[in-house]
Amino acid sequence: MLETLADALAQPPAEQFWIGWTIVTAAALFALRWTLGRYHDLRRVTDTPTARIRSAAQGQVELQGLAAPHQAPLLAPLTGAPCLWYRYRIEERRDSGRQQRWVKVEADSSEAPFLIDDGSGQCLVDPRGAQIRCHRARVWYGPHRGAPPGTAPSAWQQLFGGARRWRMREERIEHHDLLYVLGHLETPRRGPEARDRLTRALLNRWKRDPERMRALDRNGDGEIDLDEWERARTKAARLAEHAERQLAATPPRPRVGRGPDPRLRPLIASGDEATLIDQLQWRTAAGAILTGLLVLGSALAPALRLGA
Repeated sequence: MLETLADALAQPPAEQFWIGWTIVTAAALFALRWTLGRYHDLRRVTDTPTARIRSAAQGQVELQGLAAPHQAPLLAPLTGAPCLWYRYRIEERRDSGRQQRWVKVEADSSEAPFLIDDGSGQCLVDPRGAQIRCHRARVWYGPHRGAPPGTAPSAWQQLFGGARRWRMREERIEHHDLLYVLGHLETPRRGPEARDRLTRALLNRWKRDPERMRALDRNGDGEIDLDEWERARTKAARLAEHAERQLAATPPRPRVGRGPDPRLRPLIASGDEATLIDQLQWRTAAGAILTGLLVLGSALAPALRLGA
């Protein structure tokens, strides 16, 4: 069998052989990196205990609960369905002789935060920069770009094969969907820094208001002297202090998303933790097998060719 394989490897010209070997080696490296990424995700999920929102510590946390809206629900761009988060992709089929390929022409995802509710409290979920695995996905074909599901092609499109020229894919997270979230949790804290920022913001706003500046000019000389400006600062600080007391009466809502370590991307998945672990285990195992086969082929091919 090895002799037959060696004969097959010896047949292509050297240039074609080494080009093919380079492609296989690059594919092996890519598969290895992908597999290590899935294994890293698997370790993070299995090693992080599930926390309750009410008692969760600051830092990396694992939350499970139901998705809920933070503000008005979004509308998915392709189907118009109400949702809390969406991601879509539009591809066009392009023909080149007998070959056909799908080319991505448009893709986007929402960045608005939504809530996760585990019964003990609610937490904002920031989807920006997160890995999102969504089971609510739909793929369909249409006669024109962005065609909603069920769009009927014209007779001309049916005759000349344009009924399936466009392929659309849409994923959504909807209200009451079961969610798993792994990311950096942080609860905003207000203090002297927030009060000082609000004071500066008020003063900057007053500077741009001619009516306010005339009111601050107590002696009417057309200029704000040091005493008048100090009175303005005192008044702005007093207003900021009052606003801070009102804000402090409402407990701040925690937020989970990206943290200071860029290597730890947030992970958001539809379903429960057990389902996610099964998916990651399967993908890690499949990636390891594929990587092993590619590495084996990349290592054996030159030896068999040179020894032929």
